[in-house]
Amino acid sequence: MLGKTGLCFITFLILASLVVQAKFQKRQWLIPLNPNSFKSSSDNQTFLVEFYVPNCKSCASLRLELNYFLTILEAGSNTNITVGTLDCIKHGNFCHELNVTDYPTVGIFQKRGEQHRFIDGSLNLQTLQQSLGLHNSGGEFVGRGSNDALRCVPGNVYHLTPGTFTQTVASGVFFIKFYSPKCFYCIQLAPKWIALAKAMKGNNICVAEFDCLASAAVCRSFNVTQVPHIAWLRNGEKVEEYTGPRDLQYLEEFAEIMIGEKYHDDDSNLSIITIKKANDLSLMLAFMIYIFR
Repeated sequence: MLGKTGLCFITFLILASLVVQAKFQKRQWLIPLNPNSFKSSSDNQTFLVEFYVPNCKSCASLRLELNYFLTILEAGSNTNITVGTLDCIKHGNFCHELNVTDYPTVGIFQKRGEQHRFIDGSLNLQTLQQSLGLHNSGGEFVGRGSNDALRCVPGNVYHLTPGTFTQTVASGVFFIKFYSPKCFYCIQLAPKWIALAKAMKGNNICVAEFDCLASAAVCRSFNVTQVPHIAWLRNGEKVEEYTGPRDLQYLEEFAEIMIGEKYHDDDSNLSIITIKKANDLSLMLAFMIYIFR
């Protein structure tokens, strides 16, 4: 028979395995595709495909951008869009038939592969969204062109660009995430930021984001030295930097504190999030001590 220590250890392993499983089940990665993948799909399935060759640095860099984009799609429940890669060394004939000669090349396939088109220009988040028609279809992001300056739709993440940043943030309250699509922690934060925008829909603030790869100068002007960097801006000035846990609960609590302007009256309010984080860690430590005592 197992002693108390043995049973506690098994319990700990089970709990740990459940946490690991939950963590990985939420995350999908780019799917390796082949020419038959399109034929076996449903009629309404859309494929966003990166055509690549091994040992291509630009291809590897683009895959990081596509992983970030995939996280956005998952958070928005775009279940009919599959993001994948196709190796043009393994499937050279297929790539040749499509006249794919430059790598990476990104294509959109529909109707079981019978319809396809390739994306021209810069392969960034905005281009990918626009190519799939998500920018005006109730997607999670707004504000992709100069004509969209000063327009922040409640419940959506406002994607700031170098051309709209200064003019847009000059007036109003903004909770901004400075990020890079090549940053792993930014990828993890992306769905939570979308959820935050939805949770803050009834408040007079703009939940926004800015890609520091698009303009390092803008990020430097706000003392962004690493990403993700989360800041509260009012009328173009940084009021506070958020350094707490990157969970939705704590992000919401911080926003509510800032909206109430309690930080003017009592600086200790900004410590609430840190205190709660410490309490969570204390409870976890107490539980570990209890089961192993």
